[in-house]
Amino acid sequence: MDRNEEKGGRLQTQVMDKNLPFEITAEFTLPDYHSEISRLLWVRPTFLPPERFIGGGKADFSGRVLYEVLYTGPDGALYGVTPEEGYSLCVPLEGAWAPEDLQIFTEPTVDAVISRVTGPRKLSVRCRLHAHTRAFLQKTPQAVLRGSTDGICKLGDTLCTTRTLGEVCEEFALTDSVKTAQKVRAICARGSVFLPEVHPHTDGVHCRGEALITLLLCREEEENGSPFCITQRIPFEKTVPLEGLAPNDRACVTGSVGQIELTPNEGAVDLTASIVLCAKAQTEEEIVILKDAFLPGADAECRFTAQSFLQGGSCCNQNLSISVQGALPDGLGGEEHEILDAMAEAEICEKVADGARFSLSGKLQCHLLCLRAGELFTQDATLPFRVILEGSDKTDVDCRVVNCRTSKNGGKLRADAELQFALCDLPQGNVRLLEEATFTPRKAVPRAAIELYYPEVDQTLWSVAKQYGIPPQTLADANALDADAPDDKDSLSGKRFLLIP
Repeated sequence: MDRNEEKGGRLQTQVMDKNLPFEITAEFTLPDYHSEISRLLWVRPTFLPPERFIGGGKADFSGRVLYEVLYTGPDGALYGVTPEEGYSLCVPLEGAWAPEDLQIFTEPTVDAVISRVTGPRKLSVRCRLHAHTRAFLQKTPQAVLRGSTDGICKLGDTLCTTRTLGEVCEEFALTDSVKTAQKVRAICARGSVFLPEVHPHTDGVHCRGEALITLLLCREEEENGSPFCITQRIPFEKTVPLEGLAPNDRACVTGSVGQIELTPNEGAVDLTASIVLCAKAQTEEEIVILKDAFLPGADAECRFTAQSFLQGGSCCNQNLSISVQGALPDGLGGEEHEILDAMAEAEICEKVADGARFSLSGKLQCHLLCLRAGELFTQDATLPFRVILEGSDKTDVDCRVVNCRTSKNGGKLRADAELQFALCDLPQGNVRLLEEATFTPRKAVPRAAIELYYPEVDQTLWSVAKQYGIPPQTLADANALDADAPDDKDSLSGKRFLLIP
């Protein structure tokens, strides 16, 4: 590609990287066919990926949140319900950007859940969360040239840039049947998505993975019997359409499980689960920019600007299994205390660079459903973990706990967890661009037909040509030089003096 040839191209730069605090509130009234709430055990929200609308100086995000509500009724039995509510977030935009030039993503993370029973079948929930919001602006760098530009000399450069291809979600349903040895009552269900294979294809990301559906059940013939869990792995293959993607590009995908419908059957529980896959991708492209210009025989007033742009980086999925342990929480030390179920989230605390990799330190926040002397109760535990991942300490990390199994081990709480990471690294470079130039003809100044010029160490073919107002190609021909890269630091290599024609 000719570095002095002016071509169109779009530079993309990051203009926002913030953790914005939000609060979501909801009130539920359970249907009459549900048992009354005697004691609330937990309320755990799951935020599904939002849709976005950009306009009016803000970005509006709206989506669905599922609340897993677990409680005991007046009869002492365990019950569950998963109400669904809408949520919305509003992010103010600081610049007057056209919606088609801006890509913005947000990932809600729950910090705290406060719930309260307000009636026999009523409860209120307040979620404090932060939304990691990143925005990328793309624009075409184009210099404004004023005056007569016939014979203008332009200095172009080729940049290898990275461009994000947006975020696209695909929702689909999976069905399966979970075999049970006896008749059971389904209390509730939750799910996660494991994605061991993510491959960019033409205009889409192909995924092969599993949906892990955990059912909390109890046996019908056992009055107030202990609940138990069954986890079913349902394999799937799906392509998330993403226009502009090519097989050599990079992509990462996250998965979420929405509503799960359970239907008891003879010796089985039939289920239908809503799965949402969300894909991000990056592509590499070369664009030509204008760094400088001059017009022989004219004076120029030039204005330059420093422009940042995305370069290099990574975008991929990584999966790891960890085993961690820590002190048993208060109330779980006795042999009569049994852990029936566990769910967990990962909290990222610190990233430390280590060459082409980085160490990530975090906390596994475990929520335990326990049994003591026939009484159900919940307990929270925090277990630290540390893993090594490929990337840099600037890598954006989405960490999800796909599966977590806990047990008591010699006075310690042990957790075996499968973690899935969606990694996106977008370092930024900087380049100096010509933004505006005005050319004014000047009177010719007589000089010798040929002059000798002794260039300084830091001068280039371009800087000397601009100094004398001579096209770089003319100066190169007079001195047997190559003019393909006139601004290269070695463009005058070996030349003690130049002939100025």
